[in-house]
Amino acid sequence: MMNPEFYSRVADEFGEYTSGGLRTDVFPDGDPEAAFDELARGLGGPDGRLVDVGCAVGRSLLRIAPAFGSVLGIDMSASMLESAERMREEVGLGGVRFERRDASRTGLPDGEADVLTSRRGPLFPGEFRRVLKPGGHLIYMGIGETDVRELKETFGRGQLYGRWDGRPVMDEVVEELTGAGFTVVLEKAFRTEEFYHSPVELDRFLRQVPIFEDYDTAADRVPFERYVASAGSDRGVRLDRHWFVVQARRTA
Repeated sequence: MMNPEFYSRVADEFGEYTSGGLRTDVFPDGDPEAAFDELARGLGGPDGRLVDVGCAVGRSLLRIAPAFGSVLGIDMSASMLESAERMREEVGLGGVRFERRDASRTGLPDGEADVLTSRRGPLFPGEFRRVLKPGGHLIYMGIGETDVRELKETFGRGQLYGRWDGRPVMDEVVEELTGAGFTVVLEKAFRTEEFYHSPVELDRFLRQVPIFEDYDTAADRVPFERYVASAGSDRGVRLDRHWFVVQARRTA
């Protein structure tokens, strides 16, 4: 379950939620964000209605918004939505709306959207199916079970900690969607490498993302330094990422 308090704290401290920082990315399987954007834009059109769940500051949504006639981003964090409004004004996309709504009970009308997107956000297949019109598409980006495994093992905790020996998360998502009345049309895993240019940049990153929602620079100094010593190189401090993208169509 997503924690609105965590994201509000990040928005208040940093002004946004981002996985950025001074780093170099390597994409042996392709860039998952670019692949997600391409799928979404391909389903757009002048009359297309898009709903984005867990939109955070809206940065990713605003990239694909011009492909649709109507765009709504929803999130539970009021601070994130305030940042999203500022970002929308900066890019000048007046047709995009941001609203505070619960993804599990959006309150949106049945069949409201042609496309529903969620990047590393919540997944509620039954509610998402209801919000989509028959034949509408869901595009979901999830976190794989081996994401930053070495980092989590060093810290002894973290998001999806210990799941790497179990069933792949993507397989579970596909099963959930199929059981809720979707037909899965695409599933693809992405393994990428991120090289943070300094320990300071990695520390800033860990304070902004929910790998460890309780991460503290001072309290976690020992495992942090241990990880930097083991994963550092001339290219920077490496994180091995694991994402997946699933596209599914609502059956009638």
